[in-house]
Amino acid sequence: MSVYRVVDARFKSCPGPLLALAKAASEASRGEIIVLLVTDPAAPVDVKEWCLSVGHRLVKIEEEDGLYKLYVEVRG
Repeated sequence: MSVYRVVDARFKSCPGPLLALAKAASEASRGEIIVLLVTDPAAPVDVKEWCLSVGHRLVKIEEEDGLYKLYVEVRG
C-alpha cells in the first residue's frame, strides 16, 4: 500500500479533519492512499460514513495512545 499523503489533523475537532481529508482526496488520483492523523475519537466513525457517502474506502484504522491513523483509498 503506497501512501500518497499524510494529513495531520491532530487536535482538530469536527468538521476540521473531514475538511482536510476531503481537500487531500480531491487532489489525489484514484487508488492513492491518504493517511489521516486524528485525536478526535469520533473521527473514525465520521470518516467511515463520509467514505461511504462519497465512494472512497476506509482501508484500515490504527489507534495507539489516543492517536488514530485512518487509511483512506481514493476511488473517485
